[in-house]
Amino acid sequence: MAASTTREVEVTVVRRGTRRVRVQAVATVLAGGALLAGCAGQPGAAALVDGQEISTARLAAATDELTPLFPEVSAQEVLGVLVLEPFVREVAQDNGVGPSDEEARALLEGVAAQQLGEEAAAGLELSETALAVGRYSLAASGLQEVADPEGAIADFQARVEEADIEINPRFGSFADLGVVAPTAPEWVVPAGGLADAAGDEGVTDGSSPAPTP
Repeated sequence: MAASTTREVEVTVVRRGTRRVRVQAVATVLAGGALLAGCAGQPGAAALVDGQEISTARLAAATDELTPLFPEVSAQEVLGVLVLEPFVREVAQDNGVGPSDEEARALLEGVAAQQLGEEAAAGLELSETALAVGRYSLAASGLQEVADPEGAIADFQARVEEADIEINPRFGSFADLGVVAPTAPEWVVPAGGLADAAGDEGVTDGSSPAPTP
């Protein structure tokens, strides 16, 4: 893994009940690595996930929307999260730790308040795509708390492997080893992610959910 530079922002998110989750948002610049397995793609599609399109327009809008919160985030990193979010969210829901849109919004608003200031954060409008990034982050973090994190990771891996995922070559290619574990992105949540919870075997080092090309 190439060297990286980071900017850290610590946020406390109140989840359902009285439990608080402390999230460390880190904007990470990754100098190298591999992204995402080949893609025939189609015009206007950044990726196809089981036939569901993630359009280049949606990706561009999401990247523009998230850049003020995470200044160093790349389109490839955002795309990697959007590709994997449905799978990690489903596994989290099955394990009773699925995040809500309200929790995802609270996470991103907390980051915005620290990055942009309270006044700017108060007027922040978050799209469904941005909320997907927040849900991904909270779901991956939540899986650290389940009774069998290794089993949850195996479930996630199986779902990704069974899926039909195509990436527009413009954005790279989809390498299975780059998405083995649903590690929360370092530019949103704690470094280490699920790797610390599940051990080293069969798990990535947690440095990025979607390594950049």
